[in-house]
Amino acid sequence: MSGFIASCARDVRALASPDAWGFSPTEYLDMLLRYPQLVRNRIFKTKTAEQMEMEAEHKGPLKRTLGKVGLTCVGVGLMLGAGIFIAPGTIAVNFTGPALCIAYLVASVSAFLSSFCYSEFAVDMPLAGAAYNYIASTLGEFTAWVVTSNLLFEYILADAAVIRGFAPYFAVLIGKDSSYFLYDHYMLGEWYTMDWWAFALTLLVTAFLAYGAKESTTANTIITIIHVLVMVFIIIAGFCKADSANIKPFFFPNQPGQPEAWKQIFNGASIAFFSFVGFDGVAAAGEEVIDPHRNMPIGILGSMTIVTVIYFLMCIVLVLMVPVGMIDTGASFASAFEYVGLGWAKHIVALGAILGILTGILTGIYTPARILTGCTREGMLPPLMSWVGPKQTPWVATWLIGITVAVIALLTDFAKLGDMVSIGTLVVFWFVAIALLWRRMHVPGQTKPLRLANQLLHIFAIIGFSLGFILVWKLPIYNEIDSVVGKWKGQQNAWLLALAICCLLTPISMHFFCKPAYIPAGYKVPLYPFVPCASVFVNTFLLGQLSQESYERFGWWTLGVTALYTVYGIFAAQRKDNKSGCESSVKIGQEFEDASGQPGVVAITTTKV
Repeated sequence: MSGFIASCARDVRALASPDAWGFSPTEYLDMLLRYPQLVRNRIFKTKTAEQMEMEAEHKGPLKRTLGKVGLTCVGVGLMLGAGIFIAPGTIAVNFTGPALCIAYLVASVSAFLSSFCYSEFAVDMPLAGAAYNYIASTLGEFTAWVVTSNLLFEYILADAAVIRGFAPYFAVLIGKDSSYFLYDHYMLGEWYTMDWWAFALTLLVTAFLAYGAKESTTANTIITIIHVLVMVFIIIAGFCKADSANIKPFFFPNQPGQPEAWKQIFNGASIAFFSFVGFDGVAAAGEEVIDPHRNMPIGILGSMTIVTVIYFLMCIVLVLMVPVGMIDTGASFASAFEYVGLGWAKHIVALGAILGILTGILTGIYTPARILTGCTREGMLPPLMSWVGPKQTPWVATWLIGITVAVIALLTDFAKLGDMVSIGTLVVFWFVAIALLWRRMHVPGQTKPLRLANQLLHIFAIIGFSLGFILVWKLPIYNEIDSVVGKWKGQQNAWLLALAICCLLTPISMHFFCKPAYIPAGYKVPLYPFVPCASVFVNTFLLGQLSQESYERFGWWTLGVTALYTVYGIFAAQRKDNKSGCESSVKIGQEFEDASGQPGVVAITTTKV
């Protein structure tokens, strides 16, 4: 305890140092005078994995405590949360009908394709930060910051949405009404449904995570195993009460003036994707993994497989137990067991939901704290946010994420939060796939102009054909006026087929005419370049299913973080690189002196930054 207090006291004293905030006022003004040149030099600036590892060592590496079981449980805990107890009912009633399981399979395809890309990067760069590091090392720090900051925002919203489910399910567990622990409060001209349980529990979990990674991941592993056993019970008990008549017809009947019913599956898949948000958290834990070259692919792909199988079976169970028209969108599985005469089982469902909430919030704060640490190490935010505590955990980042989640969860209900989650994660998956393609084919400073043009042509081809496909898919929806029906809609299938063929031909052309310039020594994406190209296509397709409100939120947040980069991040990142360059020069001189064996002889090395 005395060591912890001493460490905190040192950190408080360090707040007065420019190193805590990124730069001094004098340094800021000096760089401001060179702003145009600074913008040109930094926006597309990339770093190698070796440079990132050196900076992680300098900042204070995180402690390696996770094996393959603990890492897999981090992924399962992140994904197998409360979302499966809420989202399926809404999707089945509003979009898919009994074909609910197909929507979840489509969403899992996107996550699986991205998991292969993440695994290759994670083995090569097992550092806190995950997607930020992957994109920054290939597409530049500005793109990495904008994309990853959206992922951070998604995590915070998803955590707040998940923790808001604790009080209602706990009330059900003890035999009370779901609103028993909630109360309405009028404040600032608006009514809020306050949830002090969510607020307090979030802060308690945050303190636990800040105390130590080993203790928190051990608890997560135990809770996740119990949670999976509860899910298995729900699946078995549900199949015992299944009625095949409930899934006929499998698709909703077509409605006049609406898209074909089977197409609604993809709208449902974009919402079902909420349940897969978090698998990238396994990659974000890379700096705390024992033997990451072996365990990272096992943790990422293993957790995805377990969660996909459980989701698929639970979706089948739900629609077999209850006719779609009778599904309760608020408490789907609990009401389903009451419908089939197993009212006592709703308490087990509530227990499963509570365990999912606990693992979800544990790993849901654990992961963005690591991502935030990676961004901060690169100078996007004040360095004090990446400070590592006595237990070698990013305790400043952990508390910052935890307090933000607690405040949002106190004031905002699940319905409002759930609609805002998914777009940031899909965008990150999209950029990680592009980053992997670019990393394999392009070597900075060594690529001839003709080869560079060929590489860009192939990258923009897969992006353009994927965008074209989703535009052709969506635009006929707006062509329902009697006077224009048929002028364009009749040609939709032909255009879709043509664009699908183009999307398939692009990776084939890459394979023959855009040979990889870099092949990693460890884990490699299977069937390169088809898997990353398929990831780009599927994520583009699912992004096209999201609502206008999601894009408005995404746009405003992106505008805000871009402004932050232009007034702070670009200066702090440059100052950090300048300081790292000076330290590297001093280190080289010291090593030369030691190696020479002649005391008093020092090699003076200068580094131009």
